[in-house]
Amino acid sequence: MINPLIKNIRATYWLIAFIFLHVIAWTLAPALTRFTLPMDSMEGALWGRQLEWGYDKNPFMNGWLTALALKIDGHSGWAIYLFSQISVAICFWAVWRLGKKIVPPIYALLAVLLLEGMQYYNFHAIDFNDNTLELATWALTALFFYQALRLNKLRDWVLTGLFAGLGMMTKYYIGLLLLPMALLLLTTSKGREQFKKSGLYLAALVFIAVITPHVVWLFSHDFVTLDYAVGRVTSPPSWYNHLFFPLQFAWQQFEVLLPMLFLFSVLFIGKKPCRLTPAMVISQFDKAFLFWIGVGPFLLTVLLSAFTGIKLRAGWGQPLLSLWGLILIVWLQPFLTPAKFYRFIAVIFGFLIITVTAYTVSLIRANEPSSANYPGKKIAVLFTQYWHEKYHTPLKYIAGSRWLAGNMAFYSSDRPQVYIDWNHRLSPWIDEQKLKENGAIFVWDLSEGQRVTQDEVEKRFEKMSKPQVYEFGWLRNKNAPPVKIMVGFLPPDKN
Repeated sequence: MINPLIKNIRATYWLIAFIFLHVIAWTLAPALTRFTLPMDSMEGALWGRQLEWGYDKNPFMNGWLTALALKIDGHSGWAIYLFSQISVAICFWAVWRLGKKIVPPIYALLAVLLLEGMQYYNFHAIDFNDNTLELATWALTALFFYQALRLNKLRDWVLTGLFAGLGMMTKYYIGLLLLPMALLLLTTSKGREQFKKSGLYLAALVFIAVITPHVVWLFSHDFVTLDYAVGRVTSPPSWYNHLFFPLQFAWQQFEVLLPMLFLFSVLFIGKKPCRLTPAMVISQFDKAFLFWIGVGPFLLTVLLSAFTGIKLRAGWGQPLLSLWGLILIVWLQPFLTPAKFYRFIAVIFGFLIITVTAYTVSLIRANEPSSANYPGKKIAVLFTQYWHEKYHTPLKYIAGSRWLAGNMAFYSSDRPQVYIDWNHRLSPWIDEQKLKENGAIFVWDLSEGQRVTQDEVEKRFEKMSKPQVYEFGWLRNKNAPPVKIMVGFLPPDKN
């Protein structure tokens, strides 16, 4: 039986306070301590210079939203960190709304607070990339799909199709959420009823409408994103892959889950009983929903790797565990008293403060090179100034690796476009003839393996000056080997 004393606790107020503190803390921490954007955020900024229906690694959501963030903050970068935390906050809100439909509000609040214990919602969510954005799109898709099945309102079906489509335009991995959704429809009576109604088909039409521009783009760009996705999961064939990769991925997700399990154990400390007696009654449909939508994508990912031997990356698990706090609450149902609740609140807020502090200190006292301390702005300012003094014209193009060229383009006052690896397939927005007419800076990071050598570039761009090597010290990492880059100039073609 639920303790009547906890009914006076205003769960909504605590949720708002928690989300507000989380968003502010995890926006300010990187904004105030990082000298450069994280790698994936820098890539999103690179893509966002031109609004395409897709890019060489992902569909368009990441690039477009990063471009919007930079419009808001005047290109300083703090809004990119804010957008990351807004995605996390939307996930928290969606889990809260879904949880309230299955358990009492105070328990739905616990399900959200437990997520703070997983690095996918704090450390890893600093970088605004497709994985972080999936936190919002997956959670919203799950919420409105549940409401659509329960209430059968056309609005919920439309929103299900919309967020499923936007999720697909974030990363194709959402297919492993859509398949369990289909299985839920087929394996439950409430799901099978939907095939006789219009809502499901309307959701499908909305989904198709959202993804169609990208599908058309794929056909005209040699399916470059699919090639990239296949390349990421491919490894030399071996029977060993079918065991190692799925087990490795499962273990990595368990490691992420461990701190949350520790926080969850706090709810069982104190006055007995430890668990609700009698237990909350959870409907069979709700149990089926939590299994298929909460656990199904994880199981399918592991099974897919076991059957095919594909390589999995730990970060792909970022959207997979959003409902696991709610699943723990439903499964073990801790008995809650005001003392237990406030103890848990103190632990959660303390954990948040400790993790933010640890992150900040780790950057300030960094002993190893980190993207946070990369001298990207110094490099960009120096060579933009050099270009102006030498050619007296705005710098419109930089060519080179994503990281180095991306940094120079981001921090240059001229906001040049980036010709990634001198490869038109990776940068289809670049007109090479216009690049030759306007000139460009060509850069190589000598610490990286060179995908395009100096000789290859010289054959294609005969007017390029002889490249020179420059060294730059890491910010805060004074004892680290310097950043060595090679820079060549392609002068504007005045003819």
